Amino acid sequence: MTSYRVLVVTNLWPYEDDPSYGCFVKAQMESLRLLGVDYDLLYVNGRESRWNYLRAFPQFWHRLRHRRYDLIHAHQGLSGLVARCQISLPLVVSFMGDDVTGITRGSDHITLFGRFYQVSSFILARMASAVIVKTAEMKRRLKLNSVQVIANGVDMDLFRPIDQAEARRELGLDAQKKFVLFPYDPQDTRKRFDLVESAVARARQAIPELEILRVLGVPQSRMPLYMNAADVLVMASQFEGSPNAVKEAMATNLPVIGVEVGDTPELIGQTEGCHLVRREAAEIASKIVEVCRKGMRTRGRDSIARLSIENVANQIVQVYSTVVGHG
Repeated sequence: MTSYRVLVVTNLWPYEDDPSYGCFVKAQMESLRLLGVDYDLLYVNGRESRWNYLRAFPQFWHRLRHRRYDLIHAHQGLSGLVARCQISLPLVVSFMGDDVTGITRGSDHITLFGRFYQVSSFILARMASAVIVKTAEMKRRLKLNSVQVIANGVDMDLFRPIDQAEARRELGLDAQKKFVLFPYDPQDTRKRFDLVESAVARARQAIPELEILRVLGVPQSRMPLYMNAADVLVMASQFEGSPNAVKEAMATNLPVIGVEVGDTPELIGQTEGCHLVRREAAEIASKIVEVCRKGMRTRGRDSIARLSIENVANQIVQVYSTVVGHG
């Protein structure tokens, strides 16, 4: 087995104030250890301040001076710009979604910074040794044939079905309620909490015991409890790459109601009990009522088995093998 020493540069990683932030990136990197990958982390807290990207340069060069690496793997576009300030090592860039589509404020309008983000990612993709994106749509936008589509993997051992009553007892949730899971920040307008709230208000006319189960800042290790405790996940986001919440819900056999965004149509596929809907409150409400009245789990776990974290890890290591020595 070939071993690689990798410097990970990312603005997505769990930290003290938000142990859920970027947890999927950490989980994927940890999965590579079993395949001979040893990595160091350079976390850039862009949430705190965009100036932290500039402050990261001295730390970046310090790492390169004091340890030998085979390659650098940057997660998200701005982190990739930090990592590309050197040319001696191969650079793999994983774009995540809005770094390719452009950041918005919850509408189809791309902000000025979002446009910079989009253009810089387009240029960066041509300066990297290898590029990974989450969806075919992202590849189309980058207009680069060498781009590889590799969605984030799901830890199928962690995200697995358990008894709903057991999960609710663990979380202290009312066994008589019906819960619509919303595992995002309600203040992030791109996640369209307003639409989910409106849909649930409509659906409550038929199902009075219906509530929204908002989950934010929860460590990844506890997310399966919430997914097993809920009756349905509603994902109405304006923009997504490959929504991890949808994959994780599918892995627990939780019914998913999702709009056509990112690779959600491919993830849901023909899974019975999951529904692809228009971004309209009335249609979402109708499906919430249908799912809650049936009270059935799905076979979503079988549908996304190909996206197990182990399968994705093997794909990433294959990318590493193609760039080492050809940086």
